[in-house]
Amino acid sequence: MTSPSIPGERGRRLAGQPRSSGIERCLNSLEDAVGAAEALGLDASAAIAVRDEARQRLGLVSDAYVLALVGGTGVGKSSLLNALAGATVSEAGARRPTTHRPVAWMATSAAPRVGPLLDRLGAGDRRVHDIEALEGVVILDLPDVDSLEPANRATVEQILPRADAVAWVTDPEKYADALLHDGFLRRWIPRLDRQVVVLNKADLLDEGGADQIRSHLATVLGAELAGSASSRPEILLVSARHGGDGVASFRAWLSAAIDAKAVVAGRLAAATVDAVESLARAAGAWGPVGLRPLIDPERRRRAVDASVAEVLRVVDLRGAERQAVAATRAGARPRGAGPLGHLTSFVYRTSGRERRVADPAAYLSGWRSRGGMTRAAAPVREAVQEALPAAPSILRPGLAAAAEPGLLEGRLAGALDRAVAAQPDIRAPTSALWSLLGLAQTANLALLVFAVAWMILWVVARPPVDVVDLPLIGPLPMPFALLALGLASGFVLARLLSLHAGLLGRRWARRLADRVRAGLEAAVADEAFGAVDRVEVARRALWIAAREAETAAGSPSGGR
Repeated sequence: MTSPSIPGERGRRLAGQPRSSGIERCLNSLEDAVGAAEALGLDASAAIAVRDEARQRLGLVSDAYVLALVGGTGVGKSSLLNALAGATVSEAGARRPTTHRPVAWMATSAAPRVGPLLDRLGAGDRRVHDIEALEGVVILDLPDVDSLEPANRATVEQILPRADAVAWVTDPEKYADALLHDGFLRRWIPRLDRQVVVLNKADLLDEGGADQIRSHLATVLGAELAGSASSRPEILLVSARHGGDGVASFRAWLSAAIDAKAVVAGRLAAATVDAVESLARAAGAWGPVGLRPLIDPERRRRAVDASVAEVLRVVDLRGAERQAVAATRAGARPRGAGPLGHLTSFVYRTSGRERRVADPAAYLSGWRSRGGMTRAAAPVREAVQEALPAAPSILRPGLAAAAEPGLLEGRLAGALDRAVAAQPDIRAPTSALWSLLGLAQTANLALLVFAVAWMILWVVARPPVDVVDLPLIGPLPMPFALLALGLASGFVLARLLSLHAGLLGRRWARRLADRVRAGLEAAVADEAFGAVDRVEVARRALWIAAREAETAAGSPSGGR
């Protein structure tokens, strides 16, 4: 993600710019992310809770923000609040009677406006003040996070998502407490825009010790926030037991946030960005390397090519081309072969031979008789299985199901059927020349009938006839000459019809094969990785939502 920025920089930047449109854009991105996450089967309940919280908070008071004091037992949260107030607001001590209830401290003038907000937070114990500089902030002294009473920690966890800013209070003894840093900082810091770490009891340290602890604490925070887009909180050293002078730096930090609307919007934007990025990270669509496809494009291309080759082998386009040529010749026969052509076509059709050898549509649709999709599915299944180890764990079951042999073969078979069915009406071409050849064949048949009749008459009655002297054959009576001429003409006309029909048929067969091949390639490419593509679409939607949320919130992109 991004490297930590200067402490407080992001908060000061947000305080000086309007955020209403930005937070709306963030929430729109969150809506998109929730939809994409649900499509992937991710648990989006936390993101939905952030969305609902943001919508509710925007409808409440916006000219005051809520600061939560969070820390362990004895670090001085109550003492810090009392030092700010100059009076006892919250009872201090290791065993306070109010440890199980948050105490709210607010300006008298703001009390009527923030009442509904405090009701929502469950802060029934309220104190007021008349410090004008702190009119725009409501401070909540929360129960101890390390209390032996589980309800206290539950109260903190319930209020934290609704707090607009947080002061993480610790002391020289507990500043590296795993409960605070591991349990809360890592979880909540990315969701907050304005926050600070307050090291109380600094008066117990000399100058060198204070610098050493500040440096160590900065290192701990850096480690906790590694890989997070959140800014590292500023570290303040205070001494609450010295009264107002001891907490001057904290008071100054509070006063710096003069625009409560910006603080509220900043917190909501930060929580929204974190929710969107959490969903994107769960889908492997966010991080230092950005969005990478689950399957390498080159590996995918090879798998599709191999699968298409196997599909085409089963479809047998060469066989379909032969069927197309035969269908063209079958269509030419009744039109171009004369009266006998109708008879031979009838026999060809009723015998079933035309259906077997001259029906490319039926041949393509009957691909199952020539093989299955097992070999075609294998390259796709192997590509998906190779990608599984590197895929986010939440997505692996869905991807594994996408590569399940039976389902994958069924999808490919369905894609093949749709590709064949999507072809235009598979009808053989025709030609006007065939009709002319048909007329010529009819006339030639009449000539043959006449020649045969004349020959029979000549054989029976022996009338005088002319003799034709033919090359290589010699003298030949006219009836026999006419018969030879008719037979030769019929052969030539039949060959012309066959050659022309074959030429048209081969052209049509090539066009048909090209269309079928293109349709199959597109169908297999779409369906072979269809389930993976649906995952990729949702992952990209999450990546876009995270980018847009960061842009709307004014954060540098951490998703590359």
